[in-house]
Parts: sequence; C-alpha cells; structure tokens
Amino acid sequence: MKNSLKILKVLLIFALAVALFYTVLRLSPYHELDEFQGNRSYGAALLDVKGRIMRVFPAKDGVKREWVDLKDIPKPAVDVFIKAEDRRFYVHSGVDPIAVIASFFRNVQAGRNVSGASTITMQLARMITPHERTFSAKIREAFNALRLETRLSKGNILELWFNNIPFGSNIEGIQSFTRERFGIDASELDAERAVVLAVVPRRPRLFDPAVNQDANLSAAKVLAKKCKADTSALAQYSAQAAAFEGNPFFAPHFSERVKTLLDTKNKTGTVQTTLDLDVQTYAEQRLSVEIARLTHNRVHNGAVLLIENETGAVRAYVGSNSWFANDVSGKIDGVTTRNQAGSCLKPFLYALAIENGFDPNTILPDIPSSFGRYEAYAPNNFNRRFNGPVRLRVALASSLNIPAVWTLEQLGISRFEDFLGTLGFGFASEAAETYGLGLALGDAETSLEELTRAFSLFETNGVLNSLQFILPSKDDDAPQTPRKISPYAAFIIRDILSDGESRWTGFGRATAFQTRFSSMFKTGTANQYQNIWALGATRRWTVGVWMGNFSGETVVGKTGSSIPAAIAHDVLSLMENRNTPSEMREESVFVEEKKICALSGLSATGFCPGVVNEYFRTGQQLRPCSWHVGGSVTYPPEYRAWLTERFRSGETEASGQSARIRLPRNGTIFYTDPSNLEQTQGARIETVGFDEAIVYLDGILQGKLNSAGIFILPLSRGSHTVKVDDGENNAEVVFEVK
Repeated sequence: MKNSLKILKVLLIFALAVALFYTVLRLSPYHELDEFQGNRSYGAALLDVKGRIMRVFPAKDGVKREWVDLKDIPKPAVDVFIKAEDRRFYVHSGVDPIAVIASFFRNVQAGRNVSGASTITMQLARMITPHERTFSAKIREAFNALRLETRLSKGNILELWFNNIPFGSNIEGIQSFTRERFGIDASELDAERAVVLAVVPRRPRLFDPAVNQDANLSAAKVLAKKCKADTSALAQYSAQAAAFEGNPFFAPHFSERVKTLLDTKNKTGTVQTTLDLDVQTYAEQRLSVEIARLTHNRVHNGAVLLIENETGAVRAYVGSNSWFANDVSGKIDGVTTRNQAGSCLKPFLYALAIENGFDPNTILPDIPSSFGRYEAYAPNNFNRRFNGPVRLRVALASSLNIPAVWTLEQLGISRFEDFLGTLGFGFASEAAETYGLGLALGDAETSLEELTRAFSLFETNGVLNSLQFILPSKDDDAPQTPRKISPYAAFIIRDILSDGESRWTGFGRATAFQTRFSSMFKTGTANQYQNIWALGATRRWTVGVWMGNFSGETVVGKTGSSIPAAIAHDVLSLMENRNTPSEMREESVFVEEKKICALSGLSATGFCPGVVNEYFRTGQQLRPCSWHVGGSVTYPPEYRAWLTERFRSGETEASGQSARIRLPRNGTIFYTDPSNLEQTQGARIETVGFDEAIVYLDGILQGKLNSAGIFILPLSRGSHTVKVDDGENNAEVVFEVK
C-alpha cells in the first residue's frame, strides 16, 4: 500500500512538473514568433486569366519566397519532405529523442559531426531565430522547438516550415523552388519531382540540380527508395530541373501595376489576373511592327489597352514598345502617362450635348468663326475646309473642329469639365477651367486608360465600369456600376461613330474603320502629330491605342491616326474571331427612325433633294423642312458669307434679329505676326443682316461691305472701334491689336 502511494505521489509530482514545464513553454514570451508570423514578407506570382505564369515578384527583402497553403500541396509531396527531414514528425513534441541518441552514436563512431538530429520543428525555430551552430545555441533551438509545439498545431508548423525552407540560390519555400526548377505551381508537385527537390535543403550547394545535377540524382535515388517512390523518371526530372531557366517575364507594365495593387492590399501568394497572354502577345507584336515602320518618322513608342466592356476586365496592357529600351524610356507606362487627347474628347462633348437638348440632326455651323470673349480663338478643320451647316451626326463622325468648339461654347466649359470629371478624367478636377474652348479639340492631357475606360460606356448603354486587373473571388462584392449617360445618348454616339457615310466628309473612305462586325471608332492627333490616338469598340470589347514619344520629341512628317486605328481594328478583329460573336442589340424601346432632310436636319418633304434616316427618342416630333421650298434653298442668315465666298447656289433668309457684326466679337484681342509687316495684316469683319453698309474704323470711313457682308480692316496696334451702318441699321464692336 505504501509503495502504491509512493508511486502515485511520484507520478503526481511528475505530472505537476510536466504541467509546470508546459505552462512555462506556453506562456513564456516568444516575440520572435510573433514577429515572424506577423511581418514575414512573401512575394507574389501573377497568372494570366488562363492560369499561365506571367511574372513572379520576390518578397520585400529580395528573397524569392512565396506563400502556399499546406492544403494546396499534394499529400505525396508532403510525405516525401517529411520522410527526408523528420519521419517521426507527427509523434514527437518538437525534439526527437531517438534521433538525438542515434545521431550521438554516429558522430562518436565517425569521430566528427556527421549527423544532426534537427526535427522540422527545430528547423523552423532556427528560421525564426537564426543563430550560429554552437552547443548552447542548439539547446536554445530545442527549447524554442518545444515552445512552438505548445503554441502551434502540427499543420501550422508544417505550413510555416514549407514556406520558409532555405534551398539556396536566394530561394526559400517550396512554392518558389518548385517554380524555379520546374516552372510549375507547388500544387502540381508529384512524389517523384518532390524527391528531386527534397534532398536540396540538406546541402544546397551540392544537391541543387542547377548546381550539381549528378549529385542531386544520386541523393534523390537514395531518398526515393526510402519513400518507395518510382525511380524510373528521376533522371528525367533531375535533368529537367537542372535545365529550367527560371520564371517568365511577361506584360511588365501590367505586372508592375498589379504588384502595386497587391502591395496596397498587403496581398501575396498566387494571384490570377484578368490578362490574356495570347492577346497580350498579339498586341505587343502589332505595336512593334507599326513602330518599326515609323522609325524614319521618329515615332519610338506606343501603348495598347484592351478591356472587356461588361466587367471592365483588362485583357491586354502594353505600356511601351519595349520595357528594355532605355534609350526611349521604355519603362514608362504609356497606358497611364498623360498626353494631349486631340479629337478623342469629342464623343464625350456630343454625348453631353445630347443629354442637354441637342439631337443628332441639330445643325451646327462649320464656317469661319472666332470664339472667346477676349483673345480670339479661330479653329480650323483638319482638311482646312468649311462645310457650312452640318448635322451633329456629320460633325462628330467627320471630327470637324469648328462645330465642336461652337457646341462647347453653347454648353459651357465648366459643365463639360464637370462631366469629364464624372467619367474619371483626372485633369478635369485637378485644373478646372484652365483649358478654355480648346478643350473641345483635346488640348487637355489625359491618359490612354482614362480614354479607353470612358469610351466603353457607349457600348454599355451609359454604364461606366471600373477596370479590373485581378479576377474577383466568389466572396468579393460586385463593383458599383453607375450610369453616366442615358441609353439613348450612348446609342446615338455609338451609331454615329460606326456610320461610314457620315464619316466621308472628313475622312473619305477610311478602310481602318471597316470591319465585318458592328464596331465604332474615334481617332485623334495632337501636338503636331506628337500624339496619335485611336479608340475602337464592339459590344464586348473596347481598345485604345496611343503612339508617340515619352520625351516629347518632334515627329517628322504626318503620321496620321490611321496607323493606331489599324492596330485597334486588328485587335478587335482578333477578339471577335476567337470569341462568340457579339449579339445584336434591340434599341426599339427608346429609339424611333425617321426620314430627314440631309441639309436642314428637319423632317423631309417632297422638295428636299437629299433624304437620310435618323434616330430620335420615341415619340419625338419634328418640324417639316423650311429650307427647301419649290426648287430653291434658303439658308439661315449666318451662312451668307460662306455661300457667297464659295460660289454656292442658294440664298439666305432675312435675319430674324437686328443686324449685327458676327466677327469679331466685342472685346476681342488680335495679335500681329512679327514675322510679317503690320500693313499687310488685316482683321476680318463679317456681318449678318446688313445690305450695302458702310464700315468705319475709329470714326474714319473705310469702305463698303462686299456682297458677302465682309470687310477686311488693316491692323494697327491699339484699341479700336469698328462701326457698320447701312442707314437703317448700325452696329459696333471694340477690339484691340497687340
């Protein structure tokens, strides 16, 4: 009985000692573990939309180290590594006494240190708290291993260990080493390939197949027998690992962009992006071919962006002609770099106009004009011609400048800037009201990303999606998709930009805009051809192309926007050919087609020689054409000078308002050209409603208006008053010459 009590007492004391020791292990501060788990950095591997590796980024410390969940590593591969390093891992408590004893006798027998007894948990403890290989340090390592076992499950320990195993060559973790030697994800690792890799941590400088393939194969065969793994393919896998050249380097600008997004979200590991490497490669090649053809024009760079309209997913993202072309700043991202937009802003201007009472048949003046309250702003069209009265449809399709500026003046600059701001154009909110009426012609600097994203809203019936660079997970909330314009306005702009007949006035037969599928295009040039743009879209896809130079280097000759338009055309053709063709849309709910006079835009009558079809809001009423009566045509009075100077048939109706001076406007400032004599320079005086009127300058008689109501005044510096008087009506304006 006494012996039983003694034994029980001993067991109780032992249990209390074990419990006390466990408590010390469990509750003693372990700041290094907290630091390791909380601040250890891992890199990211970017995959394209089809799961192909595009690029792998190292951890913040520069080490190639990626995270992979233990559940994603195949069990046969896990078993191989455990048998290679710590076959009693699941039964010991951090230190393996059997391994310690066996190691002791082997070392004594050999007369030197030939075998260690480190368990996986002890190896992890050494990773958490690195130390030199001394006896005292080994004791601390064993103590920390015991502490780890009280804090973490076996699965947690194994997961941390797998993600931080040092393989040499600046590589840590099974995920990174599997990619570096086989080009596959750790989730694809089988037992045989795992054998080739599992021998490396013992002596990386000897057993790494990339360093010594023969030594690796010999060690792998020994381990394979222990694991009862198939040895028939070991030689092939070892050679494959030795020859593999590392990770690919695709879509560098896109990859850098995604890496920045991941850093802001503190996200690591394997990330599947929206990019399609097949489309990316095609876009890169098309851009490279065109730039090679333009070498003599000093066009050295370009960018291409392709997005899916419905989701905003980026499918191709080419930031420059070559990432490695440092002589032309190839590492600059042309997708985000801002340049003058040229005519590419016009679709948004006319969309705003339609939302504010304009219609596709609204007549806009394409005649010599001077805009602005102070300094005279007198734009010209690309072809240096004036087309008189043009319908809004023709003005946009042919990208006419004067009607665009006239429209912006009617709407107001601030209203247009506010609208552009809602579409994501950064300049609109950063520098409000600094561009003036030149904003209609794209004087503002914007990026290819902003233009392409905004252009897509015409294909989404006015909904503006955010761009997506990473495939969303099932748990991600659906992004907000606000409507920016009405479905009617989106339809009209879309229809105009796909209308080849209306484009004829400005571009003639433009083959780059002709596709076998429904599509829309808009091009633009700016800065003396330093920036050439093209935007194209189908129901499913929108593409933007920019070409020019990051340095602002002057382009030689005229490199028309048909060049980027051809790239946009081909990229869209690729997408429509390789995917299910876009479905036709049903617009009859809000659109009604009517016949109108091609000249006046009013409802066609039997007198109208040219009749075209136009789309209107359902139920919208039109006035019958009043320009064509009998066999004659009568224009509004402001077209008198245009008719007379260009010897066009027709007459103008009497002005419905008092006679006035149309040009210049009151308060206009003219600037003389210092390269020419002042006496050879003149100011154009254009009137409306006057007949055989006399012109006075500062009270001095100058002469009579010509039959077009025009007079040219000599320029002399100073402030001047011009007066026009026909006996019944008179008008005057003040202008200044500097």
